[in-house]
Amino acid sequence: MSEGTADNPTPVKKKRHGCLRGCVIFALVIFAIIVVGVLTTGDFRSDASVLKNYQPTAEFADIALKNTYTDKGKAMLYRTDPQFVNGETFRATCAADGIEGLACTDTRKTTLLQIDDPEFSDHKYSATTHEMLHVAYHKLTDDETTQVNALLDQELLKHKDDYHLTGILDMLKEKKAGDATYVYSELHSKFGVEYTDLIPELEEHYKLYFNNRAEVVRLYREGGFNSRVRRIDQLNAEGVALETKMNALDSTLRSLQAAGVANEDVDAFNAKVNQFNSMVRQYNAKAAESQKVFSEIETFYRYFNPNYKSPTAKTEQ
Repeated sequence: MSEGTADNPTPVKKKRHGCLRGCVIFALVIFAIIVVGVLTTGDFRSDASVLKNYQPTAEFADIALKNTYTDKGKAMLYRTDPQFVNGETFRATCAADGIEGLACTDTRKTTLLQIDDPEFSDHKYSATTHEMLHVAYHKLTDDETTQVNALLDQELLKHKDDYHLTGILDMLKEKKAGDATYVYSELHSKFGVEYTDLIPELEEHYKLYFNNRAEVVRLYREGGFNSRVRRIDQLNAEGVALETKMNALDSTLRSLQAAGVANEDVDAFNAKVNQFNSMVRQYNAKAAESQKVFSEIETFYRYFNPNYKSPTAKTEQ
């Protein structure tokens, strides 16, 4: 093919910068959208922004009011867009996380089991607040986390004989072995919701989230579900203590029987048998009450502890 003439020049092809430039612009736009999305959701929004832009449902506004949340407390909850869900959805969302609260949060989304039974529906007040304090804990700076953890350790020393708390900690250590953050976050929620008379520095910390924490604890302790859970824990702990004594006494009785009880020792032996049987009756009474209380909340209890078995009666000698 011949070269173009002056009257009919050959077109000069332009360098194609358009695609590259367009791709770069497109990528920048997408990046900007992502950044804006991140900065306007969940962990990156300021408390003021959350309070200004989030409209809570009437039920969650009532929960915040009755628990005396400060603005910071409200922001901690609202930034996770809390929702009540049915049992099927709750299991799918929270099955891997549930310990006892019938609720869970990943610090971006809070999910709670919808309870319609009026005997237990008040559980929403303490369950929601428990999760709010999880969010609050994970929003602490590194320095704040170190300080709060030290306070939680100090408070924990006061509760070495607390059957309820030690039982939960055992569950946590088994389920989240080596995850200290998970344990501290749980302590942060439990102390804030369930316990009065904390060390002064920890009480001061919780003032960030509550105007009157005593009301938070009252709602927890008077709740239809939580009061029964704590009673089960108490009965079971007392039963375990009795069982330890019974086992020791039973071993003594068997040893005496194996050695042969002399005539002069019969009365002492029978006294030990009566003591053993008295402890068995005490144990069985606690086991029966534990079974009864558990039957009242079994539907909800099995969401977080599906393998739980109530203590069973023992036999007298």
